[in-house]
Amino acid sequence: LTSSKMQSTTGPMLVKLTEGQNTTVKINLSHSITTLKLMEIRFDLFDTILSVKEKIETHYGTKAGFQELILQDMNSNTICAMNEDDRCLGYYSIKDSYNIHVIDLDPDSAVKDIDDVSKINKYTISDEDYNKQPDNFRKFHEKLLKANPELAAKKEKIVKGDEYMIEETLKFQIGARCRMVETGHRGMIKYIGQIEELGEGFWVGVKLDEPFGKNDGSCKGTKYFDCPKNYGLFVRADKVEQGDFPELDLDDEI
Repeated sequence: LTSSKMQSTTGPMLVKLTEGQNTTVKINLSHSITTLKLMEIRFDLFDTILSVKEKIETHYGTKAGFQELILQDMNSNTICAMNEDDRCLGYYSIKDSYNIHVIDLDPDSAVKDIDDVSKINKYTISDEDYNKQPDNFRKFHEKLLKANPELAAKKEKIVKGDEYMIEETLKFQIGARCRMVETGHRGMIKYIGQIEELGEGFWVGVKLDEPFGKNDGSCKGTKYFDCPKNYGLFVRADKVEQGDFPELDLDDEI
C-alpha cells in the first residue's frame, strides 16, 4: 500500500490507496426523514466529511451542521458513524455502492415536507385548453376509433381489459414533466397508449432524467419513443404523477 497525505487546519488526514486506484467512488444516500433514496452520487476519497455533508445538503436540504452520517455496506449493515468533520472519506475504507445514511437532527428541518405531495403544485388544464393541444390523448382516441370503426361499433362489448386505465391515462400529456410514485425518479412523458407487447390496457412511456429505466423507448423490438438506453420506462397511470417536477441536478459537484 502507498499512502497519500492531506493537510488541513485541524491536522493530517491519512488516506490509504493502492497504486493506480481511482479516488472517485459512487455512493448511495438515504435519509432518516424522507423515503427518497439517491443512487450513485459521486464523491472523492479525499473529500472531508464536512465537505461530504455540504454536498449532501445540496441534495436533501439538511444543513451540514445538523447531519449525523452513518456508513453502511451494500446490504445496509451499519459499519460506523462518520462524525469527525476533518477526516477524509477514504479514511473509512468506503467502496462503490456503500450507503451513507443521513440522520437529520434539525427540529425545524424543511425535509419533513419533501414527501408531502399535497404541497406540490399539480399541473392542471381546462377542457378547452386541453382540446387545443395538437397531440392530446382524446384526439388520439378519436383517430383510433375512426381508423378502426369496428371498435366504435362494438364499444359496449369491448372487454374491459382492452381499456384498462384509459380514464386515468387521459389526464396525462405528452411532453409534461412527471415523477415516479414509488422511486421518486423524475422525467418526461413521451408516450401514451396501448402496448401490445406488455398486455391489455393503456400505458405511459417515460423518459427518465437518469439511467434508472429498463429500455430505450422500445418494447420487444417495437419503438414507441426515442431515448438513450436505460432511460426509458413503461408504467401504468397510477405509477406516475404529472406535475411541476423539474430536473434535479444531482451531480452538479462533478
